[in-house]
Amino acid sequence: MSGPALVIREAALLRRTAADLQEQIDRFPLVLKGQQGKVTRQETAQRDGLETLKKLKLSVHDREVSLKAMHGQAAKYEKQLETAGSKKEYDALQHEITATKAKCEQLEEDILTGMGAVEDLTAKLPELEKAVQDARAEFARWEKTARERLAVQKTELATTLARLKETEAALPERHRDVYNRIVTAKGADAFSAVSGRTCTACGTEITAQTLNELKGQTFVVCRSCERLQYLPE
Repeated sequence: MSGPALVIREAALLRRTAADLQEQIDRFPLVLKGQQGKVTRQETAQRDGLETLKKLKLSVHDREVSLKAMHGQAAKYEKQLETAGSKKEYDALQHEITATKAKCEQLEEDILTGMGAVEDLTAKLPELEKAVQDARAEFARWEKTARERLAVQKTELATTLARLKETEAALPERHRDVYNRIVTAKGADAFSAVSGRTCTACGTEITAQTLNELKGQTFVVCRSCERLQYLPE
């Protein structure tokens, strides 16, 4: 490789490639968490379904216990009618019997509604289970492919960084301090191609002399945006 500008052009490409690879590698944990979240949501839906079913069954059971107690209470009142000592007592017992039977009817209705809900939710459990299994299988497939891709990206990054080190070593010593200062400050954005006579980073037009210097592979820094300039291939 000859000429600082050629080194700059190659370094620009390598540093951009390395930055893109590093960004993808760094993003992997976040993407992984997002994919795991899909499984977690299905598992949560299944757990919620099971918990709701448990509560529904308990509610039905409690109402059945209450209904049995109410029937017993109504029977007790009806038996007391036989020994009522006055019309007032008889009427009071009749009122209690009517009220108790009304509560029984409401409990029976609630029990039937609850049993229907239990049946409906029970029928949905296989669907919830399948959704969990599908989500886990999909995640396993995704993770396998993603980790294989991650391994390739890490290998490519290591290769790119090795080539970058070799490329930058070819830069003349007299330009190292300026190069290192700009690259340290701007990273992969430290470089700018010149299109025609325009710096593509800041849009500033360069002089004819500067263009000739670039054509002659001279080390050139944009006077406006302080980026390392090069000519595209």
